[in-house]
Amino acid sequence: MARPHLNPRGESVLRTLIETYLEAGEPVGSRLLAKRYPEPLSSATIRNVLSDLEDESMVAQPHTSAGRVPTERAYRYYVDRWLKAQPPGPEMEGRLAATLEDLDLDPETWARHAGRTLAEVMGGVCVALPLPLTHSRLARLEFVPVGPGRLVAVWVGCQGEVEHRLMENAWNYPESVLVELGNYATARFAGLTLVEMRSRLLDVLQAEAQEGEFLRARLRDLASRWPDERPAGEPPVMVSGLGRLGGFPEFEDAARFRGLVAAFEEHGRLARLLNAFADRASEDVQLLLGSENPYLEGWPLATAVRTVRLGSAGFVTFALVGPLRMDYALVMGGLRWWSGQVNRRQGA
Repeated sequence: MARPHLNPRGESVLRTLIETYLEAGEPVGSRLLAKRYPEPLSSATIRNVLSDLEDESMVAQPHTSAGRVPTERAYRYYVDRWLKAQPPGPEMEGRLAATLEDLDLDPETWARHAGRTLAEVMGGVCVALPLPLTHSRLARLEFVPVGPGRLVAVWVGCQGEVEHRLMENAWNYPESVLVELGNYATARFAGLTLVEMRSRLLDVLQAEAQEGEFLRARLRDLASRWPDERPAGEPPVMVSGLGRLGGFPEFEDAARFRGLVAAFEEHGRLARLLNAFADRASEDVQLLLGSENPYLEGWPLATAVRTVRLGSAGFVTFALVGPLRMDYALVMGGLRWWSGQVNRRQGA
């Protein structure tokens, strides 16, 4: 959809309407809008501006006699243009800081504890997914023989994390070949995750059929046999605070809320969401509005995603999910502060 064309008055009315709706949670009528608007405006002028905003798909009217509510497009305009993240106050800092004392727990246990805390403090639903090796980016790769038919793969990540995996050496490659394989992977695939390296190996094999085929083919075999962190099955997704969504006006309808609960019970879908945005969320909070989230696009939800590092144990990606009528300034500021504290405690 093309960028909306709003004049200064249209922008000002839209911002006032959004902030009023975020606070009140009810459709905003022209009378209330006139009271909240910083300058005197007649009802006729406000109605004309609202009509223009409807033409730009920035506001909608749930019922004929109701006021207006912001659309997904309006929320994105608001976030991009006016949002200023709000640092948490002392009380919120104290509650969030409770998760910082337990960083030495194993990633799944800590993620479950942290997810519950984020859901309670921020409101809404928190989904968490530990990402051990899958998120780590290669700095150096080594293969060390440890006996007939076995080797240890040593993955050193760009942030100093080290992963060891005992693997089969079904081809009984000698140490010299294993060293060469590690050097080749380090030189060619530094900066990639294991999943990306596997995919790139297939591309390289198809594009360069002759030069270095021996190394690439054998490295591909090793990468394909790299043991997963856990047995195949349901991803280790933790969901906290789901019941809170039922208290929002957007989900008061029982049938609609049951459908939303069913969506959150599909852990495979949630794992794909967290994996898809984990990399970008390691740099800063990623905010997805409505249909921008391809894994929950049928719902009027806002999703804030953030990835934090847990030393050499890996990473955990969190998604805080709530209605589009979310306190964006508080959520963005709170997640930034909290994730910054986690990263500092871990020396990231």
